[in-house]
Amino acid sequence: MTAALTLARVGAEVTVLEREQRVGGLCGTQERRGFRFDLGGHRFISRSGELQSMIRDLLGEDLLLRTRSSVVLNGGKQVRYPLELDDVARKVELSRGARVVASYLKEQVRQRVLPESENSFEEWVTHRFGRELYATFFGPYTEKLWGIPPSQISADWASQRISLLSLSDVLLRLVGLRRGGSRSCARRYLYPRLGIGQIFERMAEEMVSHGGNLNIGARVTGLDVHRCRVRSVRYQQGEREMEIACDAVVSTMALPQVVRMIGGRTLPAPLERSARELRFRGIRLCNVLLDLPEVSPHTWMYVSDPRYLMTRIQEPRQRSPFAAPPHQTSLMLEIPCDVGDAVWSAPEQAIYDRCMDDLSQLGFSGLRDATLEHFSSFVEEGYPIYHLDYQRDRTRLLGFVGDTKNLITCGRQGAFRYVFMDTAMEMGIAAANALLERNGHTDSAHNRLSIAELRSERGLVETHALTA
Repeated sequence: MTAALTLARVGAEVTVLEREQRVGGLCGTQERRGFRFDLGGHRFISRSGELQSMIRDLLGEDLLLRTRSSVVLNGGKQVRYPLELDDVARKVELSRGARVVASYLKEQVRQRVLPESENSFEEWVTHRFGRELYATFFGPYTEKLWGIPPSQISADWASQRISLLSLSDVLLRLVGLRRGGSRSCARRYLYPRLGIGQIFERMAEEMVSHGGNLNIGARVTGLDVHRCRVRSVRYQQGEREMEIACDAVVSTMALPQVVRMIGGRTLPAPLERSARELRFRGIRLCNVLLDLPEVSPHTWMYVSDPRYLMTRIQEPRQRSPFAAPPHQTSLMLEIPCDVGDAVWSAPEQAIYDRCMDDLSQLGFSGLRDATLEHFSSFVEEGYPIYHLDYQRDRTRLLGFVGDTKNLITCGRQGAFRYVFMDTAMEMGIAAANALLERNGHTDSAHNRLSIAELRSERGLVETHALTA
């Protein structure tokens, strides 16, 4: 949508094919009885002045400045998030807190004396935080989120998502000589009054006002490629099979899907293998409308214990007071799963009952009696899974797509990168500018593929944030 708006503003003829019945993709917002639910824990934070100006101009006074408050629920305690070793040591029982600190210090010394290589998430985290903290928080949460052991997840995931602890900072906090929370996580953010999807609803309105076309409920079924150029796009809308000619395509479809559309039924064996290996973790959201003024003061709460179904509890009202009617609130319970598995396919009532039981055990009582309604939302391609050799497979598929000269693949699914919405939007602007500069002919595969690597510099994705 960001690419379409950028192009439409300068007079390009643009058509957006949106699979869902609403705009925004993963950043869409659903409305039910005056309650608003996003499809995840979205916030707007950006280092791009151009993008910030675009969003401020679009939303005006509907853009709120908010402050994030997050905790981890563990063993009946609420631990500050991002994790701070001194807070962990105080919140868990004394013996375990001592083990966490001792394990951390031991690993710091060991890595200085005999540093070891690290390819997996487990190795990366253990070397920096110690085995005890890994076993307490990072390991259980990560396996629950991704559905595979952390020893099979690339260390790239950890290096991009986990804030490092400073040894001196930890020790000063432990002895009481330094106070205050961690400054490593972006706490203040911008958020639309009516949900994150309001950004893209406004974009769609302006894009159409500039002559652009928006087709919702349009599922792309194929790309007609001739002499290394996409000539037309086939899609299904309702019962109709449609085709539209094009000069260029900006795609946010899943990277393996695009490769199969370009390559046809028979891909070379290495490409087929990589297309199978690049998988996404699905998300089921149990959305609960509540006749209560508030459940907690936190924007979201992480649940690391694998015995509980959800990984994250979100209260939309804490992002915007307009996310629920006056004196009422709601919860979004994020449940990672795989498309078609037992959790994905479970009946609505069974998921709700399980979630209510889990919440009761976590200390949130009375929610069942306060429930006005509940429903599920589903995200098929929520999180790209960074398996150990994902970068090899990703590079192979991107290289294949790069041979199609008027196609740019970007966004979380199209680039197969766990990027936040601001980076995906910057990719859209960059894609539009690349097409405008070359009138639909980008000068090289390298320049087109560099868009998928935008903001991929080493370091943390979100001004030092942690996991999903």
